[in-house]
Amino acid sequence: MLRLYSKDNIADLVLSMRSRDRLCHSFLLVGDKGVGKKTAAKYMALEILCRGTDKIPCGVCKDCRMISNDAHPDVITVSASGKSGNYRADDLRPLISDAYIASNEGGYKIYILPDIDKALPAAQNTLLKIFEEPPDHVIIIMTAEKQENVLPTVRSRAIVINVPEATHEDTIAALKERRIGESDAERAYQHFGGNIGACIEYLGGGSDEMYLRVKSASEALAKSDEYVLLKTLNETDRAMAVELTGELSKVISEALKRKQGYEDKSFYSTEAQKLSETTGQKALITMYDRIIEASQKLKGNASVSLTMADLCGKLIGRL
Repeated sequence: MLRLYSKDNIADLVLSMRSRDRLCHSFLLVGDKGVGKKTAAKYMALEILCRGTDKIPCGVCKDCRMISNDAHPDVITVSASGKSGNYRADDLRPLISDAYIASNEGGYKIYILPDIDKALPAAQNTLLKIFEEPPDHVIIIMTAEKQENVLPTVRSRAIVINVPEATHEDTIAALKERRIGESDAERAYQHFGGNIGACIEYLGGGSDEMYLRVKSASEALAKSDEYVLLKTLNETDRAMAVELTGELSKVISEALKRKQGYEDKSFYSTEAQKLSETTGQKALITMYDRIIEASQKLKGNASVSLTMADLCGKLIGRL
């Protein structure tokens, strides 16, 4: 049975809405990559469609079993076809026509749209008709790392839910359930806090390369080492470059928070601390702006090598 860790606020909200027969037609789950947004969306689908009586979700009814096996005909996860994982308008248009078709099992029809913040405005605009006049049987659950990248016209029509990290206890328990030893689980938690997805990827080697790249780039920024920074930024393909700039913006953002006295635990606490100690607030703000500009260019058709080389020059030049 699918489990949520330290996210009772989400489970309780959906159950409360369901008990009063007042389910919202659209939700926006916001949080860092790996924090559990997609898991939360799937769990919400379980709560909404479960036919159990004693416990919801029961985990044994037909709907729960189909959702758990990703086989429910009324739970549709929409995929993005863009090179950088962004939605195109053509990815979302089929949802509009399909939404007006009755559900297969006679209940709600749930559409899950992961990473809607990666959709360009034109693609997001295709959804407005559904948000403005949703069919009674349709529920849309979106996820986003940055809610500011979701159009206000879309965001204002959804219940926005911040997806929290798991507690230390829940993080270790979740990792142990995946047969990860306690010492490795503790090591991952020291790096990534209660972001269970990031911990799992790190221990499996999936995100280790990205972590090392971000660490290298952050240290190069702190030392004004242009050679190491250029080497780290430039040896990437487009998808990795987009992810790398996104992760670097998080380091800069946390360094700025530390300048103001906030020290929340995150992926890159050590790197952010070093940057905050070696770089002024004005320079950090400029860095952040330059990284965001480069990220937007990379999501278009800009040359990866030229964009990253230009970014390196601007970052070092501002220190």
